[in-house]
Amino acid sequence: MNQIIYRLMYRFTRPGWDTGITPPEVVQAFAQGSIPAGPALDLGCGTGTNTLYLARQGRQAFGLDFVPRAIDKANQAARKAGLTNQVKFFVADVTRLAELRLPRCAFALDMGCFHGLSPERRRRYAAALADQLLPGARYMVYCLDPGQEATFRFGVTMQQVNEEFAASFETTRTERGNNARAGAPGRGSTWYWMTRKA
Repeated sequence: MNQIIYRLMYRFTRPGWDTGITPPEVVQAFAQGSIPAGPALDLGCGTGTNTLYLARQGRQAFGLDFVPRAIDKANQAARKAGLTNQVKFFVADVTRLAELRLPRCAFALDMGCFHGLSPERRRRYAAALADQLLPGARYMVYCLDPGQEATFRFGVTMQQVNEEFAASFETTRTERGNNARAGAPGRGSTWYWMTRKA
């Protein structure tokens, strides 16, 4: 049901989270030089704002989303920005990354995809991401706290995030997020910075 609602939102509105602005937390991570060199992955990329930012940092960047209209808009944005040689967008399932046959990546970003998955799909996501990332790769994920809005039920606790990723990732930092900036005023949120274990 959630998938249908997301598709309708991208067709008839501009979702609140689609701000067209890369979060300052991501910009700061690159400015500090803390992101290893290598390809980058944007999970749940929407219309591609952050994927294009990653490409502008000199990365080969891959964006994934299950909404075809969002990916169409992302490809249009890449053409307009002259970045079609540096980015590639896919209509894809984030729990089945191996099917895309991408190069292993040094960085992954998730601005609100993981927290919308069912418990079983979160487990598959974490395993697929671990296989896709190089040892020492960095991963940044932004998650809303648990809650419900209309028919949407999504969000995760800090404990749930840590449990899903503990086997393959080390959490190096957490910080409460600016949920209003991400289109979810009134909801708590957290940024997680992780490193793929060797």
